[in-house]
Amino acid sequence: MRVLIDLDPADPPRGLAVDEALLESTRGGAPDTLRLWVNDRAAIVGRSQAVEDEIDRVFVEREGIPVLRRISGGGSVYHYSGNLNLSVVLHDARAVGSVAEAFRVFGGTIAEVLAEICPDVSFADNDLLIGAVKVGGAAQARRGGALLYHTTVLVRPVDIAMERVLLALRPDYRASRVPSRPRVTISLSETTDRDLSMADVAARLAAAIARRLGAPLVPAPLTHEEHARVDQLAKTKYNDPSWNQSARTTKP
Repeated sequence: MRVLIDLDPADPPRGLAVDEALLESTRGGAPDTLRLWVNDRAAIVGRSQAVEDEIDRVFVEREGIPVLRRISGGGSVYHYSGNLNLSVVLHDARAVGSVAEAFRVFGGTIAEVLAEICPDVSFADNDLLIGAVKVGGAAQARRGGALLYHTTVLVRPVDIAMERVLLALRPDYRASRVPSRPRVTISLSETTDRDLSMADVAARLAAAIARRLGAPLVPAPLTHEEHARVDQLAKTKYNDPSWNQSARTTKP
C-alpha cells in the first residue's frame, strides 16, 4: 500500500482535490493508498448539505476561512492545522465490506491506536469519542467498487471556537438537507494535558491501518498524472462556487 504523509497545512482546495484524484486513480489501477495530511483553515460541508444551514457565512468571510464541499457524505467539519486527516483509498471496497462495516473496521482500528494515548477513546457509528465528547469523525465516498474513507482526528487545540464556524453546535440549529450531528469537541492534547506530536500520531495510525489491511506501507509520491489531476480539480472544482455552494444529490 502506498503511503503519503504530508503534515504541512495544505491549501484547502488542493487538500480535497488530492483525495478525489487518488480515488479516481486507484479505481483506474493505481495502488491502494493511505494518506495522512493536514489542511489549512477551512469549513468543509458534506456532499449533500446546505451551506447556509451549516456554516456561519458572516464569520468565516470576515475571518477569511473558505467554505468547501467534499465528495463524501456526512456532516460539516472545521479543518485547521491541529486537525490530522487520514484518508484510505481502496480499489476494492469489499476488503472492508459495506458502508457500516467500513466505519467499524477503520473506526475501531483508529480508536485502538488513540486509546494508547488517551484510554477513554471509543468509536460509535462514524464518530471518535472521549466519553460523549467528539475527537474525530469520518465519512466515505464510493465510486464503482472503489472506496475513499477519510476521518479527522483533533490532535491539537482548535484555533477558534468551533461554534463560531459550525451552526450545528448552536441551540437553534435546523437543517433543510442532510444534517450534521452536533457534539462538543475536544482535542487529544487537551484531554491528556500533553503537547502531542502530529508526526507521532500519524505514524501510529499509519502502522495500525497497514496491520489491519495486511498491506505493508511503501512511501511513494503522487504520479505526474495525479498531480495534473489535482491541479485541475483544485482549479475547476474546489475553487468553483457552483460546486462548493450548491448541495449535490448526484455524482459529478
